[in-house]
Amino acid sequence: MEAKERVAARTSWGLRRVLALSLGPAVGLGIARFGYALLLPSMRTDLEWTYAAAGSMNTANAVGYLLGALAAAPLAGRIQVRHAFWIFLLVTVFALFASGLTADFTLLLLLRFLAGLGGAVVFVTGATLVSHLGGDSKGGSALALGLYFGGVGLGILITAIGLPALLAHDVGSWRLVWMMLGLVSFLALFVAGPAALRSAEPSGRPAGSRGRLFRASLLPSLLAYFLFGLGYITYMTFIFAFMRAQQVSTWQLSLFWALLGASVFVAAFVWRPLIDRARGGAALATLLVVVALGAAVPLASTSLTGVLLSGVLFGGSFLSVVSTVTAIVRRSLPAHAWVAGIALYTIFFSVGQILGPLLSGALADVSGDFRSGFLISAGLLLVAAALAPFQAEPKSANG
Repeated sequence: MEAKERVAARTSWGLRRVLALSLGPAVGLGIARFGYALLLPSMRTDLEWTYAAAGSMNTANAVGYLLGALAAAPLAGRIQVRHAFWIFLLVTVFALFASGLTADFTLLLLLRFLAGLGGAVVFVTGATLVSHLGGDSKGGSALALGLYFGGVGLGILITAIGLPALLAHDVGSWRLVWMMLGLVSFLALFVAGPAALRSAEPSGRPAGSRGRLFRASLLPSLLAYFLFGLGYITYMTFIFAFMRAQQVSTWQLSLFWALLGASVFVAAFVWRPLIDRARGGAALATLLVVVALGAAVPLASTSLTGVLLSGVLFGGSFLSVVSTVTAIVRRSLPAHAWVAGIALYTIFFSVGQILGPLLSGALADVSGDFRSGFLISAGLLLVAAALAPFQAEPKSANG
């Protein structure tokens, strides 16, 4: 009985640690990246940007994310995984707050870049800490990773509370909103930072050690992840602007964004059995189909039902794609290589994210709306889903 109580206590302690660490992606992705979708219409109007210029802000963020993913493993090897987590979370918080202090296009690009750089290092190092907290338990690891990535949903949910109404009332309030988000993120730092520092440093060879990480057997899921990055970012960058252009009311937009964020968190429990049981790329393919459907719904209907259905389908699946890919890394690579393996997938993902906002923004400027961009986005996600089943189940993580 005492043994069961000790196991229960360790599990409870571990989940509390995971929830604290999940505030990292809540800030780095939920607020710093996806929160921009709410501010984009107001910033574009107030600063007289084209859609391509507005999209370039998320491209700058994605370039920073790519470099952060490239730097995550070497940094973790030099300053430890847990230290890299809180230092770059602080960088992200600074970039958020400072975005409200300037209207200069170049400075805003630089701050979006810094937010992406910090967010990537936080995301990769935090996922590594959580992967090791999950231990060897496949079910426990899937739940822990799902809860960690679900933190993104919490960040989205925070941005949905009051901000759409404030921005609709006064387009110039975007500066105040950035500073408010920076202050909220600073509070999150005080919870997530200590949780990282109290976490055990992953054992084995240094996290940044060079090894044979790229394996031909991983190519299907790597390519699918690239196309996922290219396809999903169009939706998350421009969906708010698209719905505003379709005269969707402010309260419906707030409800949509809040429901999308809540769905991200709930997805950790909904998809856990599939991620646990599915072999190879089966879970990845299923999730990518659901993401594609969510991205396509607004093309068919912007009624309240269509708006909410899109939020549930997209929000309830797109971060679970990341959970599934991380599970593939854990099954395919030895534990000491997880941070570098997660970084490798994040690099492929980031290249897609760099291209997506530029292409969709340019299409919107030419066509006058986002329909062609969303259509291409959904198509790319379906191609990714078609590639995913070719990902074979690894025989061993120690090859």
